[in-house]
Amino acid sequence: MDIREYAEIFEANEREFEASIEEFGVLFEREESSPRLRREQVGRTCACHCENGGSSVWRGWISTACRACRTGEQTASLFVDLRCTKDCYFCFNCNQPHYEHFRAHKRNISLELDQAHAAGAKLRCLAVTGGEPLLNKDQVLPFLAHAKKLYPATHLRLYTNGDLLDEETLEELASSGLDEIRFSVKPLDFDDNQEHVFAMMERAANVLPDVVVEVPVIPDSADELESLMRRADSIGVRGINLLEFCFPLHKTEEFLRRGFKLRKHPYKYPYQYRYSGGIPVARSEKEALRLMEFAVAENLRMGVHYCSADNRISAQVNLQNKMFSHDGRLRRQWPWMDADEDDHFLRCAKAFGGGAADVREWAERAGSIPYSYDADVPSIAIPRSLASDAMKAYPKASFGESVSVLEREGDIICMREIAVRKLA
Repeated sequence: MDIREYAEIFEANEREFEASIEEFGVLFEREESSPRLRREQVGRTCACHCENGGSSVWRGWISTACRACRTGEQTASLFVDLRCTKDCYFCFNCNQPHYEHFRAHKRNISLELDQAHAAGAKLRCLAVTGGEPLLNKDQVLPFLAHAKKLYPATHLRLYTNGDLLDEETLEELASSGLDEIRFSVKPLDFDDNQEHVFAMMERAANVLPDVVVEVPVIPDSADELESLMRRADSIGVRGINLLEFCFPLHKTEEFLRRGFKLRKHPYKYPYQYRYSGGIPVARSEKEALRLMEFAVAENLRMGVHYCSADNRISAQVNLQNKMFSHDGRLRRQWPWMDADEDDHFLRCAKAFGGGAADVREWAERAGSIPYSYDADVPSIAIPRSLASDAMKAYPKASFGESVSVLEREGDIICMREIAVRKLA
């Protein structure tokens, strides 16, 4: 088996995944509308930061919480219940565990925080979300003040659609120690309350440290979003998060009515991610990157951040794989692997076919090269740092980069390979 045949196994898995998603009724585009290299190109031309494996593109300013979200370490998001003042067709709360239960029942988030604190939890970012959290203002305001006492240095943020905000509530939020308020702005064809929300944004900019707008980039909404960005910038909003728009596997008719398709190659590497937001929609990223360019052309003062679906699953990857860096036994078990600090996946180089045996002999002669040889493929895994030397020594061999994640099965930790890409 050569590298092409080996890679086909993973490509077949991706096609099988796409076929299973299409059973929900929305189809995938035939060709990827925005190849991921476009992120780096926009990053260079717009003098943007392109981080987290290229999945997070931003300029000017980015929220402390957005940086922390990439790893998921020392962060938490809590909700009282999942009721909301809106019923957006693209909302993914229905994918939350026990959704129906928490539509009718409330959590005691102050008690939950006390329990976490007593157990020794360390938090650098803490969020209150929903549903719409201000439906439970009587719990949320005391919680924020209590959280600031337990964790004085923690960055506190609140998500809201703004419907229930007024000046008195904003003053109370400011007094509680809130660091950031994040307005989830809905499309005009789905929201008749935007004027009130913008008025609250402008007021919030005067009383709170950070005001952030968060909006899904729905295909064909660029003109509307350009107007939103201009207006948000003019009233003192500190940053905007442009979110890759996703299909949450429900309300299919709404997506079909709008002619949406799903993004071909929805994730950088196919895998069973636990992200509840759904599957990326085609053309959302393409328009989001155009909006990054618009921000530069307009010389907007506020920070602009494109947050892709890849970015939103990176915490899962990091939390699964971080034990590799912290556990010497795992590194001794797989010494040819390394943890990529950029996107948190585990990687190695592999030689395939007839050249694999030659590379194994080369590693044996060196005496200090860790490797894993699979005679059935055949292939040999070696550290990425040695790939260049091996490719020079055996230019006719076929080399690829292997990508893996750690999985726990009971007390056993396994290494699961999820992709192989040919090395030039």
